Amino acid sequence: MLAYIGDAVYSLYIRERMTEAGITKVQVLHNLVTECICAKAQSKVLHAWETTEYLTEMEKQVAKRARNSNVHVPKSATVQEYRASTAFEAVLGYLYRSGQAERLQILMKDAFHYTLDSMG
Repeated sequence: MLAYIGDAVYSLYIRERMTEAGITKVQVLHNLVTECICAKAQSKVLHAWETTEYLTEMEKQVAKRARNSNVHVPKSATVQEYRASTAFEAVLGYLYRSGQAERLQILMKDAFHYTLDSMG
């Protein structure tokens, strides 16, 4: 359930940032948002967080539980990417549900900028 909530929270965050950037063409907006919230992009962010010790111990535990959960993997991602993206979303969902708004904003901002930098 945390990943489900995290997915919604992060999708809204990305959509807000993209519209604030002044993008008005719906198809361009959709393509950029999709690229930012896809499993591959989210798995890269989680990997970066894990290799730099960016997450708290509790966030690491949430990510580990979510990564190890039994999930259906779509064709658009590898098993590893999808499990990591589920873990990424679960961390955000955990922060949202536990009322840690400031930490949530920090992680989403970091993820957004990391993804934009990766896009070129």
